Amino acid sequence: MITPNDIATKDFKKVAVGYSPEEVDTFLDDIYVDYERLYRESQTPKEQPKPAEPVETAASGAAQYKNLEKTLERTIVLAETAAEEMKTAAKAEAEQIVKEARLQAQELLTAARMKSYELEQDIDALQTRYELMKTRVKLLLYAEIELLDKNEILAEKEEAALEEK
Repeated sequence: MITPNDIATKDFKKVAVGYSPEEVDTFLDDIYVDYERLYRESQTPKEQPKPAEPVETAASGAAQYKNLEKTLERTIVLAETAAEEMKTAAKAEAEQIVKEARLQAQELLTAARMKSYELEQDIDALQTRYELMKTRVKLLLYAEIELLDKNEILAEKEEAALEEK
């Protein structure tokens, strides 16, 4: 059974979309006051009705219970509506988060692909420079060998000329 304290201490989550928290609090305060009164009445021992009053007391009690029932029904409808709105808002927020995450992932992937392409271009340029440098070094070495061969031939000719003298 719900006690007046349960109603007084009930907290609803705050959301950007939904009912006004002040109106909900005011409505719950009204319910609390009515329900607390009825709760106290139900907890105190009742006097035996006098023979002339049973119909009036029963009618009054029935009316109070009907009012309480209507109030509780409105509270339940309000709570269900608020819960549904919170659920819808949470779902929309989750969809937005997923959408943003996908967009960020796509941006990161695009940036990584661009960086990969740039690195491939740098590697190709370095390989071309390496091949060019290798060819230049080979040409220089061939030229140096040729010079050395020519110097040997000249040196041999000079030796031969000196030996002839």
